Amino acid sequence: MRCKNCGSENDDNLYICQNCGSPLYDEDEPSSDDGDKTRVFKVQGKDENLPSPPNDEDDKKKKQTTIIIAVLCVILVAVIAGTVIAIVSSKNKEEETSSLTQVSTTQTTSQTTTQPTTTEKPTETTTETTTQTTTKELKLSVSLSCNDGGEVEGDGDYSLGENVTVVARPDDGYDFDGWYNGSTKVSSKENYTFTITKNTSLKAVFVIVNEEDSDVEVIGDDED
Repeated sequence: MRCKNCGSENDDNLYICQNCGSPLYDEDEPSSDDGDKTRVFKVQGKDENLPSPPNDEDDKKKKQTTIIIAVLCVILVAVIAGTVIAIVSSKNKEEETSSLTQVSTTQTTSQTTTQPTTTEKPTETTTETTTQTTTKELKLSVSLSCNDGGEVEGDGDYSLGENVTVVARPDDGYDFDGWYNGSTKVSSKENYTFTITKNTSLKAVFVIVNEEDSDVEVIGDDED
């Protein structure tokens, strides 16, 4: 029996198309052999239990899918194999490089060990000479300052251990009080000599002469 819906051929004893599930007979049309055939009523949708006829297009699609999957598997295996080979070759190169480095280091060490020990003495002499030269060239600075009432001299750069003399000169009407390092008075002499051992800052302090003494002297001169 040919299906009116899809045109597929079906057995004569079937009432529903095996391909699309459509009824092969009208509901009002009686069957010619009611005693021999089983009447099948129309159902909604396609019966999932009925076998579907073979479809060439589905077979082709399945074959293409199988071929594509096989090709992808082959490509994946090739990629994995290439990666493994690259890793192994890289490790081999690293091991060869490491062994060559060790050999060269061993050769260098042996060459250094076989050198005569007499070359160490000139090296020590050169080190001592350099140290002495550096010590002589070390310079320390002396910074001087003062308040109003005089002037100072003697600041500059000096060698370590050198004797330094600083001079304070008070102006007219002022006396020299002393040399101060911070708040500490280190000397009351106008000419102060010391041995420099570090950078030093000194301040000269001048004080004004007592005005009362000046007035007395002036009065005595007038009486004469």
